[in-house]
Formats: sequence, structure tokens, C-alpha cells
Amino acid sequence: MQRIFYSLCYFLILITLSDAFANQDTQTSPTPLETAAQAATTDISTPADETSNLLAFREQINRQMQNSAQWLDDLMAEVPSDKKAAAKGYLRLGWLPRNNDWSETEVRFTVSLSLPNWKKRLKLIVDNDADEFARLPFETENQAAGNNHQGNEINASLQYLVEKNDNLNIDHRIGISRTQLYARSSAVWEKKIDTHLLAATAGLEYYYSDGFGQFIKLAYDKELSPTMSLNWSANLRHLQSEPDSEVRSGLYFSYLPDQKRAMIVGINGKDAFNGLRSYTLSYRYREQFLHSWLYYEIEPFLEYRELRQYNDEVGIALRFIGYYGQ
Repeated sequence: MQRIFYSLCYFLILITLSDAFANQDTQTSPTPLETAAQAATTDISTPADETSNLLAFREQINRQMQNSAQWLDDLMAEVPSDKKAAAKGYLRLGWLPRNNDWSETEVRFTVSLSLPNWKKRLKLIVDNDADEFARLPFETENQAAGNNHQGNEINASLQYLVEKNDNLNIDHRIGISRTQLYARSSAVWEKKIDTHLLAATAGLEYYYSDGFGQFIKLAYDKELSPTMSLNWSANLRHLQSEPDSEVRSGLYFSYLPDQKRAMIVGINGKDAFNGLRSYTLSYRYREQFLHSWLYYEIEPFLEYRELRQYNDEVGIALRFIGYYGQ
């Protein structure tokens, strides 16, 4: 069943990309940072040169993704409806050299389809980042520190979100992750009090091979000014197949002077499923360039890993992120 599902995902992606390349000559960005970037794609005007190959290709990808979302949504429509399906996502390319390893790279994508005719709060999500769920809100991917579980495999899930009240949502997901079938249900609570934002998530999950699991996520944000905030977060996760529980905690200071730039400095620690511990200190700078939907990131970091007897490792992450969709 998994092979059939993977084949279908690859087929849909190949059809979308092949149509985009075929028609390119004739037809002319959530984490908090990604949320800000997605807003910026509509709030900031694009450059005047709308004839570049990059813009034409992105426009074609947008059109194909929207058409695919609408086609899937229409399959469940009993009668014609004015409701429009929507697709959005991002592609991230990165190189993460460090003093003892210059070969680490990352290629990550996410596609999210909103399908109103299926159910009001139902979404289809496809990505290749199984570890994204476990990371802290401002934490970036670090394969060397053991933050990557089957990260190159395609994951897909149906998400159904139930709004209980203004502060509580119930999130149900079913799909494929960590190369196996899984199901997850969680309660998500948020409360804003003046300049303080409190959040807590607790839930259960089941993986076909890894068995049952439980997780708890806590977060606290303090708005220091309209452009600055302080964030603390902690995650605890246990899976039946893993030898130990995974614990993550981090403290971050963020500065977003405008919709084009963002700066984050933070420190985080992690006890991985294999029992090994690591600490990371980093500074991340993101800026929009060329177009409203295109960003680059520079993130120098200092890391201490138990695997290397806590000898300091110096590195830098260089990333390009492109957002698409509505």
C-alpha cells in the first residue's frame, strides 16, 4: 500500500513539473518566519521585469498547483460550488558546511492543499521533512545533531482541524511519515494576555512500525516591542520503538524590522532518541531579494555534541527559500 501511495505522489509531482516546463515558453513564501514571508508575497510589489524565466516558471507552477487542488476538491463536490480550493508551499535549498564536514546539504519542500468541498477544515499536506513536527518553533534543521528522521522520504497526510473555541483546537492527521503509515491527534491551546502568548499542545500518535507515542509541547512568547520578541519553548516526545524519549528546549530572541528582513539569535539543547545530547548557539539572518517571494538565509552556528565529546563545531548554513501559491 505504501509503494502505491508513494508512486501516486511522485506521479502527481512529475505531472505538475512536466506541464510547467512544457508551457514555460508560452506563459508568462508555517514557522513564524514562514508566516511573515507568506504575507510578504502579497504585501510587497514584485519587480517590474515580469518576463524573466524565473517569474514565468513560478507563475506556471502556481497555476498547475491551483488547478491540481481544484481538481481534487471537485472530486468531492456533490453540486457545483463557488468555493475555490487553494495550494501553497515553499522550496528550500541549503548548504550547511562545518569545520569537520563540508558535504551536508538540504532540499526541503512543502505543499499544502486547502480543499473546502472535502470538509471545511480539511487539508492535504505533502512534504519531505518528517522531523519538522518535532522541532521547536524557531529551530532549524540540523542533520548532524540527529534532527533528521527519514528526511529524504516523501510524507503525506490529511489534516482535519476542529475549532472548539477561540483558544482550543483539535488537530487530527492520518497519512505516511517516517516511511510508514501513521495517525496523530492533538489538542492545541493558545491564550494571549496583553503582550504574552502562552501555548500548549498534547497528543497521541501511532506508527505502523514504531508503535504508539505521546508528545507535549510548551511555548511562551513575550512581545518586547512591535518588532522584537522573546520566545521559550520545550518539546517532549516518546515513541514505543525508540530506546529513549526525545527532549528539546530553546530560548530565542527575534527582531523583525520589516517584512523583508528578520534576525533571530538563540540557544537550544536536545536529548535525542538515541540518548545523545547536543547544544547549539546560532544567529540567523533572513532577507528578501529580487522578488517578494524569494528569500535567502545566513545562519552561523556553534555546536557542542556528546558524540564528539562536546568539542566545539563551527559552521554556517546558507539557504534559499522560494514561496508559491495563494
